[in-house]
Amino acid sequence: MKMRLMIVILSALLLPACSSFRETGVSDDGEIRQIMTEHSEEIELPSNPERVVLFRAIDAGNAELLGSDTRAVTGIVEDSRYARELTGGDAVYLEHGDLQSLKGIDPDLIVTYTTDEYLFDYQEIAPTVQVNYSTSTFSPFKERLYLTHLFNLGVILNREEKAEAIGDEWLEEATRLQREAADIVAGNTAMVLSKEEDGYFLYEEYAGFGTEAVYDVLKFGIDETLEAEFEERGSGPETLRDLEGVETDYVFVSVREGGQEDVGEEVSETLGVPRENVILLDYGTYRLNDLISVEKQTEEIIEKIE
Repeated sequence: MKMRLMIVILSALLLPACSSFRETGVSDDGEIRQIMTEHSEEIELPSNPERVVLFRAIDAGNAELLGSDTRAVTGIVEDSRYARELTGGDAVYLEHGDLQSLKGIDPDLIVTYTTDEYLFDYQEIAPTVQVNYSTSTFSPFKERLYLTHLFNLGVILNREEKAEAIGDEWLEEATRLQREAADIVAGNTAMVLSKEEDGYFLYEEYAGFGTEAVYDVLKFGIDETLEAEFEERGSGPETLRDLEGVETDYVFVSVREGGQEDVGEEVSETLGVPRENVILLDYGTYRLNDLISVEKQTEEIIEKIE
């Protein structure tokens, strides 16, 4: 396919091998686009994909915001209380590795995560883009990973300008939400955990599971003792006893359905945080970390801490 390659002056002046999502060419008839991915590979995609399949949970809600013609999403999305809103109620839920059902959908574009073991199988079915969970050089949202992934998906779906506009509008809304909760949040610190079978998982900033709502939107602080924990070990599994010396005013815990019993009391007693400051959130709903979910979670947190 003959391509009209776009000259990207910025990338030429900076780092030719710089990896980031961006369009690099369009076919003469406009039907095919060529994009550069974060893996420094160029992929040809339909300019207006009509049967999109999304295997990354974060992409479902973002694709809905972008107006994507999404035919299927990962089954993980079904666990969210907002599943219909995230999919428009039309997309089917597809289990990872169900190649037979995938072929039946006849997708013209597949988006998946970097380590997907079925990548080569997908590539035989339709153009497939791998996306890593990382920042992007050309993203206007820089360190805000959840917005960067909205932007990256916009590049993939040929809706880059819309993605940037949605992100900008959200930053204004986030400022409003922050002001709404400022009287409660000001001067308070927070810790974000998820309840696992063998303990808890501690999350750093921009790591999903509520960290965006807590640290980026609402601007809870991080106590210096928690900062020291991050510097030593970063995000990872912990026992509550390991965290006894960490100071925090609030603890936000993602819990799976049916697993809420005694979690609040256990965290409160072990960490010395008032029970009313231990906020339990639904794991299945907020693990997705798309923009719709982040906004819903922020609103729920404000309601619970008021």
